[in-house]
Amino acid sequence: MKSPVLTLLPLLAGAKAPEMPNLNGLPGMPSGFTRGGPPWRKATEKVFNEACKMNRNQPSVFCYPDMKELLEGLSKASEYGADFTSETFLLDLHVVVEQLLAWPSAWTGVKEVLASRHQWTRNYCDKILGGSPIWYAPPLVRKSFITPRSTMAQVEKDQPYVAAAFNRYLEELGKNGDGRTKELIRELRANDVADIKSKSVHARPLMRLMMHEHAKVLKFLLGKACKGSKEAWAKFERQDLNGLTIVHHAASQGNSAAVEAILRAAPKKKRQQLATTRDGYGYLPEDWAALGDFNDTVTVLRKWHGEEEAKSDNVAPAEPVKLFREASGPAAEAAEECPASDASCSSGGWRPGELSSVSDEWLPPVEEPCAIDTIQASQFDIDTFLRHYLLHPRPLLVKGAGKPAPGAAGNWTRSGLLAAAGERKVEAELFPRAQAFDGTRPLKMGLREYLELMDNRSADVSFAKKKLQYGYLSLDVNEVYLNFSAVLPEVLAGQVEHKGSVFLLGGVLSGTPPHHHGPAANSLVYGTKVWYLDPPGREIVAHEPIYEYLKRTKGAPGSLRCLQEPGDLLFLARGWTHGALCLGDCVGSSIEFSHTNFDLRD
Repeated sequence: MKSPVLTLLPLLAGAKAPEMPNLNGLPGMPSGFTRGGPPWRKATEKVFNEACKMNRNQPSVFCYPDMKELLEGLSKASEYGADFTSETFLLDLHVVVEQLLAWPSAWTGVKEVLASRHQWTRNYCDKILGGSPIWYAPPLVRKSFITPRSTMAQVEKDQPYVAAAFNRYLEELGKNGDGRTKELIRELRANDVADIKSKSVHARPLMRLMMHEHAKVLKFLLGKACKGSKEAWAKFERQDLNGLTIVHHAASQGNSAAVEAILRAAPKKKRQQLATTRDGYGYLPEDWAALGDFNDTVTVLRKWHGEEEAKSDNVAPAEPVKLFREASGPAAEAAEECPASDASCSSGGWRPGELSSVSDEWLPPVEEPCAIDTIQASQFDIDTFLRHYLLHPRPLLVKGAGKPAPGAAGNWTRSGLLAAAGERKVEAELFPRAQAFDGTRPLKMGLREYLELMDNRSADVSFAKKKLQYGYLSLDVNEVYLNFSAVLPEVLAGQVEHKGSVFLLGGVLSGTPPHHHGPAANSLVYGTKVWYLDPPGREIVAHEPIYEYLKRTKGAPGSLRCLQEPGDLLFLARGWTHGALCLGDCVGSSIEFSHTNFDLRD
């Protein structure tokens, strides 16, 4: 998790909630949209710039445009010579629709702007949604639904204006929503109360509410506003570069409401086809839902299958790990794991991890030290990884792929780290954003002092349980001391886009509590960690040290567990919740990355 982060974030870490709209930068908008433009553009600018005022410049997606004034401005365009069928006007209209879709509190406004009574609605469907190269369907479905990182009580404390805007959103939904909306609001409020007690935040209740409301917009656009538009429906049905339909995209997020809305809005003869289309790698929409543990979405999709599923030679692999090349022989593998020139084969001066340092119920079973797919570094191939682990999100442990390059290996030893970065300032926290959450101040000291603290903790377990601060050091482009760690692992170098780096350092019983974000590669150079993993359908952010979290939950019994050893690389897939506990001294890095074609960024 990045620090600091906004209180309300989209699903992928690093994305920002929209602030005041910049109309000149919105999709399809020519430069100088409002500068010297026609009156209807000025009316649009006025409405949108006033919509977010109640947030007092705090980032929020809960803005409230004056729909009456907005519609009056658009309707009067014809008085100034605007042709409602022209590309110029329709592009202006597109900017309005896109902005309304960016604000959940304004989603109902889409129905007003694209009501059938307006002359422009059918032309918008035909020429913009259907005919324009600037628009394609997946972003309409694949919304960045808000994933809260704090309870509402915390939001009200830290960002009162944002909290007020959000509460207004819930109040309006409660007054005007259907029975399911009101039920979801009750579930959300009950969940918030429970989260306060457990020092954690479960994102799914708010996401379910937002998905339900967003599905109403999808149902309107696909099933009413653009129902008769062959051009728009050709876009709605189109598969993307990876062969995904909009149903795949909805299923990948566990968006059962969107799946239902799309399939009910589709022409009857196309419904089963949409529900059973395979993507470019053989995955059905229900396969995508199953990857995220979205069982309710799987159930919804299966009822649309019909009696007989279409035959296909392109079927998703049941065990994608078997697509990697064969492992080397035992002797060769042993040689690969520990060549004489590899400094990481020793302890590097760090205190090794011991399984006896924690309760057995916190550890993976001896017969299955890692519950996720596991390969050796020699087996790795980038195509299989991109297609079946990055695109179709699965975690992966790659034994031996987390070792540093020979030229940098010495910096990772205790003595080497002291020589390279002993004077570097460290802020060690009990958990990311602990100070913002409960006022707990981080330990601020030099790296040399922090290593001394780690030694004292290792010598006295009772002291270790009281000093659980973990070194989670975000690195920027100006990093000097630790820049040797801000590099992609060799197996990914040159293959993906490097998005951010974190240097990780801690002692026994420290670590990071459960959280989730975009794709990341975690290298452990020295030490031993136990990871606790949950698929996207069970996302959680815990606001307490990992040791305290495991005590409270009695070892996170529902989570998958994986033992990471020195030199191992753990790939954490998009949206997967993960937390890690050090069993001794741990030193390594976390590299966040993306890929233009294979990372479904929301």
